[in-house]
Amino acid sequence: MSRLLCFLLIIYFNTVAAKHLDISVNAESAILINADTGVVLYEKNAHNPEYPASITKVGTALYALHLKGNQLDAMVTAEQESVASISEAAIMRSKYTLPSYWVEQGSSHIGIKKGEELSFRDLLYGMLVPSANDAANVVAQHVSGTIPDFVSGMNAYLKQIGCLHTTFHNPHGLHHPDHKTTAYDMALMTKRALKNPAFCEIVSTVRCVRPKTNKQESSTMVQTNKLIRTGRFFYPKAIGVKTGSTSPALNTFIGAARHEGRTLIAVLLKTKERSDIFTDSVKLFEEAFNEPKIKRTLVQTGLQSYILNPEGSQKPIMTYAVEDVVVEYYPAEEPVLKSYLTWDEVTFPVIKDQRVGEITIKTQTSALIKTIPLFAVEEVPSTWNFWIKSIF
Repeated sequence: MSRLLCFLLIIYFNTVAAKHLDISVNAESAILINADTGVVLYEKNAHNPEYPASITKVGTALYALHLKGNQLDAMVTAEQESVASISEAAIMRSKYTLPSYWVEQGSSHIGIKKGEELSFRDLLYGMLVPSANDAANVVAQHVSGTIPDFVSGMNAYLKQIGCLHTTFHNPHGLHHPDHKTTAYDMALMTKRALKNPAFCEIVSTVRCVRPKTNKQESSTMVQTNKLIRTGRFFYPKAIGVKTGSTSPALNTFIGAARHEGRTLIAVLLKTKERSDIFTDSVKLFEEAFNEPKIKRTLVQTGLQSYILNPEGSQKPIMTYAVEDVVVEYYPAEEPVLKSYLTWDEVTFPVIKDQRVGEITIKTQTSALIKTIPLFAVEEVPSTWNFWIKSIF
């Protein structure tokens, strides 16, 4: 009796690269990705550095929750450095030499006062629902002790998760000439943030109450993302995320939508008209959600082309499979697949219907699609000479 050594063969399927959605948007930079797989369905200058404005707060929330996500009810006392404000004129005169996290007068805030006590959770709501810049600063101060330390740690963390072209100078997104990111990087941040239940709950909140504190009475906070608010731009499939706006950045937006179990993330940067961030996001979502799903058979039941012709065999070992392997995908997300063919360690004679190997099909990112066994079509003995050698 003689053994056949097993080995691995990698076979790439003939795959046409996924065709991105054929659509146009008014943003100078944009991207649409699958929130689960990261597959890009649409992009337009997605790797161009741009000013993010307040969608910066998605990165801030992601990093803050990464470090203190299990301490949402912790009470936080606001320090003067977190709520300090400055005029736009003073910022311009300083040529951005002053701390870039100081809140610009007239920008979005919830009026947090020095010494005011709020929960970490309420600060996150203030930062992500009405887009309060002072809340972003207090979050940063609470998480890292100082705002500069928070920003430094956040930038390092974002690099670790793949946001290689992002450098933030503050937690809120008010303008600094070197505070930049890309549509692609913002999509990556959001993809990771959407895995956090607290983040998802906050960014899908339309209206909430800022509780009474030691310094102020309670007040109502209203969501800036009009896709989830009743009105002209309401989109029932939307589940969040964040708007932004400054004069240099124009209008920016991250939107997420879910339909039939599929979650997509759209990022739009440098959009002139405010309304376009909502209408163009819906256009991207609908174009993707309306794509018909495609079925493709990778392996068909029956005789296979995978043949083993080992030394000492009287004839090639023909194989068959007992099940189909079918993948389903949307045209804009056609996966790149490869098949790993592994032969078992078998002995002569190979018996009819004996398992002799397997095919494992994976995506380009090594996600398993399916593993199916291969069986011998007929008995295959060794040659007489090979049998004699195996004895002696």
